[in-house]
Amino acid sequence: MITYDHEVPCDGAKIEVLLDAAFGDGRFLKPSYHLRRDTKPLDQLSFVARSGPTVVGTVRFTPVHIKDRLFGKTVRALFLGPLAVSPALQSEGIGGNLMRLALETAKAAGHNNILLVGDYSYYQRFGFKPVSSRKIRMPGQQGENRLLALSLSTYWALPQTGEIIAGWPQERTPHAVDRSAA
Repeated sequence: MITYDHEVPCDGAKIEVLLDAAFGDGRFLKPSYHLRRDTKPLDQLSFVARSGPTVVGTVRFTPVHIKDRLFGKTVRALFLGPLAVSPALQSEGIGGNLMRLALETAKAAGHNNILLVGDYSYYQRFGFKPVSSRKIRMPGQQGENRLLALSLSTYWALPQTGEIIAGWPQERTPHAVDRSAA
């Protein structure tokens, strides 16, 4: 029986073994891994599928933002991935279940913009659409563009052009004025 729950810290090594089996060592050379390298996945949006104690599937979100090249505005987004399922259990619906769980949780948490790198033929069933590499680019992107986007609300909130940057921009908070010394 397959169960689904939040990733916990002790799952980290098991997830790395799963990712090695699903994608191999070449995964570290991909632009999506460079984008995730120094950014921690969001705990509340990272899930695993288990068969007993064994992690057989994983999906994570990391925070990113898009800096609009035309207007300088930044838009927060979630970068989905990696989504992986044990090769022995692929085509069993585990990846689809993880995707639905992750997207429903992201929407319930108030997130709107989701980006990922992947095969459109798989992700279109979840509502993802291709993004032109002339409009929004990943750092280090070369060759084929497999960038896909999904809006979880009724409006499209991504900028027309921009660069994807790891992490969310720092929120500006007004500085309190200390009037006690005056």
